[in-house]
Amino acid sequence: MNLKFRAKDYTSDDSFESAEYEYFGNEKEGWEIKRNGQPYLHLGPGYIPLKTISCGVCSTDIDRRFLPFPLPQIIGHEVLAEGLGENQGKQFVVEINDTFEARGDKDIDSFCKEGIPTHSPERRVLGIDRLPGGFGPYILAPIHAAISLEGVSPKAAVLMEPFAAALQAILASPPKPGDHVAVLGPRRLGSLILAALASYRKTNKANFRITAITRHDHLVSLSKAMGADEVVDLRNTEISNLKDQFDIVYDTTSTASGFESALQIAKREVHLKTTNGQVMAGIAHLTELVVDELSILPYSESNTMFHWQKEARKNQNVFVFSGVSGTIKENLKKQFTVFEGNSSDAESILNSEPFSKRLPRFDLVVVSNPEELNFAIRPNPNHENSLVRPRGAILVDLNNSRNWQDNSSLVANFFADGKEIHSSRCGDFHIAISLLRDNPEITHALETNLISHRFSSEQLELAYATAKDPSSVKVVVDFQ
Repeated sequence: MNLKFRAKDYTSDDSFESAEYEYFGNEKEGWEIKRNGQPYLHLGPGYIPLKTISCGVCSTDIDRRFLPFPLPQIIGHEVLAEGLGENQGKQFVVEINDTFEARGDKDIDSFCKEGIPTHSPERRVLGIDRLPGGFGPYILAPIHAAISLEGVSPKAAVLMEPFAAALQAILASPPKPGDHVAVLGPRRLGSLILAALASYRKTNKANFRITAITRHDHLVSLSKAMGADEVVDLRNTEISNLKDQFDIVYDTTSTASGFESALQIAKREVHLKTTNGQVMAGIAHLTELVVDELSILPYSESNTMFHWQKEARKNQNVFVFSGVSGTIKENLKKQFTVFEGNSSDAESILNSEPFSKRLPRFDLVVVSNPEELNFAIRPNPNHENSLVRPRGAILVDLNNSRNWQDNSSLVANFFADGKEIHSSRCGDFHIAISLLRDNPEITHALETNLISHRFSSEQLELAYATAKDPSSVKVVVDFQ
C-alpha cells in the first residue's frame, strides 16, 4: 500500500509547518516513511494503516516542545480512526505505545517479560515520540494497539485515550473507604479524572467523597456534571485554608504553582498526572517521573516493600546514594542486595554482568538530597533511562534536613510528614471501555459536557491556539 499526503508538522518553536509524507509497505513486511522525499522512519512488520476520523488536543500536545523527543513531528495521540483495506468500515481507538507486544513480535525484551511492555526503552509513542500522530489524515498503528470500537459511541470514543489515562490514576492510587479526594485543575484531564472517580466509585460500590478545585466559572458547573460532589472555588477560598484537607490530591494543573498547592493540601498523597517539563518545587525531571510512573516516598521499612497493587513481585535490588545514612544502609542489607555509590556507579552496575539477563533497573533507589533525587530519575542527559524500574519507587532519607533547602523545603516537609508522591500515565483501553459500558450516564456526561470546540483539519493551528485558552475544555480536530 502506498499512502501519500500532506500534513502539518509541529516544530520546536511551537508552530506548525506543512510537510509531504509517504507511507509505503504492508503489515507483513513493514513500512518505509518518507518526509519531504527523504527517509524519515523505518517500521518493521505489525502495523496497520488507519484513516483518521478525529483527534483530540491534549495538554501534552501543548507542551510537546518541552519533551525530550525529536521534532518536527506530526503530533496528536487521542485518535479515533477507521480501517483501510480488509478493515474497511471498522472504527478503532488507538493505544499510543508502539511496543514489541503491541506489534505482536515473538522476540520480546525484559520489560515485556516483567509485564511492563509500555515502558520498554525501545518503544515509540504515537504522536509524541517519532511515530506520526493523529493530526495527519493517516496513521500507522501497531496491530494490537488498534482497539475495535464496540459498545461505546464514536462521540465518546475520541476521549478514550485520555479517559483511560485518567482511570490509570485511580487504579494506581485508589481511594480508601471514607477518603475525601480532590482533583486540582478539573479542565481537560481533570474532568476525565472526575468521571473516572465517579464511575469507579459506582462500579465498585465504594465510599469516598470527590471535590474539584478550580478558579473558573465554567469549570465549576463542568465539575459537577462530571461527578464532583462539591467544588471549591479558589477565587473565594485561600489555598492555605485547605491545608491537609484531602487524603489524595490528583494534580492535573501542569503548573509549578498547582503542584506546590497539591503538596500543601494533601493529607496522605499527591498523584501527579501531568507536568510541563519544567522544574517544580525544586524537583527536576517530574515529566520523566510521570512517563516512568514512578513514586517518591519517605524512607520507611514498610515503603521498602512498595509495588503497584496489580503487580505480584518482591523488591530485590536496591541502590543507595552515598549521602544516605549508614543506619539505613545496614538495615537494607539485611533483606536486599544493596549497591552503593553515585549516579555513574549506578549506571555501571546496571550495565554489568549481574543485570545482563534481567531488567536493567533497580527495584528501589534511596536518596538523601534533591540532586540525588534528580539523578535517580534521569542520571544521564544522553539517554532516557532512570535508575529505578518503571512503577518502582525512590525513597527519601530525611535524616539530614540541611540537604533540603530553599525551593525543596516544601518537598522535605511533605515527606517528613510521611506523605507520598505517585504518578501514572496511559491506561488500558479495555478496562476503560468496560467501565464506560457499565456507566452509561458517565458516557453521556463525557459526550455532552467535555468537548467544547471542534475544528476541521484545515484549522489545526486555530484548534491548537484555542486549546491553550483556559476557557476551552476539550478541543477536537475532525478529518471527515
